[in-house]
Amino acid sequence: MQATSEEGNPQSGRKRAKSNPVHLRSLPLAQPATDTGQVIAVWREIEAGLARGMKLREIWEAAKLDGLEIPYPQFRVYVSRLRRRRQKPSQSLPGQPPPQTSTENTSPAPTSSDPFRNLREQREKARLSRFEYDPSAIREDLI
Repeated sequence: MQATSEEGNPQSGRKRAKSNPVHLRSLPLAQPATDTGQVIAVWREIEAGLARGMKLREIWEAAKLDGLEIPYPQFRVYVSRLRRRRQKPSQSLPGQPPPQTSTENTSPAPTSSDPFRNLREQREKARLSRFEYDPSAIREDLI
């Protein structure tokens, strides 16, 4: 009895036929196994509902009727995480400066990098906002 090496050894000289990725192609149509995956799968519908002014609870109730079995507090967490995840790339697009927020006390941008500017500003604000008692400043007219 002679065993053939082609049967047990996948590294044999035989060429393998290209596989047809039927299962991989069917993945987008399958229901995700995790709760997060289920929310991601219907994210476009959730965003559309929110854009139309619907309340998140109304969207959750509709999703629940469609078979989404997630408690409302957990659904809120998933939606919040997805919103943050979707906002991060749009905030820092390459080639565009970050958006500037206007404040009342805008100071001109420093010409050089100052790593302690924020610390100095906080100390100055704290110094101006509190009462400082000077015991050596005794006024004679009060006596």
